[in-house]
Amino acid sequence: MSVQETRTKSTIYISGLDPSVTIETLHYAFIPFGDIVDIQLPKDDKSKEPHRGFALLEFETPLDAESAIDNMNQAQLNGRTLRVTLSRPQKERFDIHNAKIAVWDSESWLQENVVDKSDRRAIEESMAESAAFDPMQSLENDAAGPHES
Repeated sequence: MSVQETRTKSTIYISGLDPSVTIETLHYAFIPFGDIVDIQLPKDDKSKEPHRGFALLEFETPLDAESAIDNMNQAQLNGRTLRVTLSRPQKERFDIHNAKIAVWDSESWLQENVVDKSDRRAIEESMAESAAFDPMQSLENDAAGPHES
């Protein structure tokens, strides 16, 4: 198992947090289940709230994370019911350098970058024409022999 896989399996996602919850509150609530490596309590710059209502907490081992999930999911903390699950890795953004298809063949790229419906129609027609074009057809006609007049 890679370091990234171990880290993913050791990190839990805690949602339903009351605004009064702090990193220290989370530390004291979850330390009984194992050694804590890191706690992230993301802030929302657009809001006056102290955090966004969720946290990511990384334990030393995946077993500690499982124990915390088993014991703290649906538990009460500062008057709110927590939802505690294994954290899922963030979806990676489209990486043009590792792509196996042309970026303009991606539907999401088309939606973001095509200016209007006429542009989209032109791209789709171009793709249909290139798919229908058979470069061997002209060779097959020439190979059939001389044309009679």
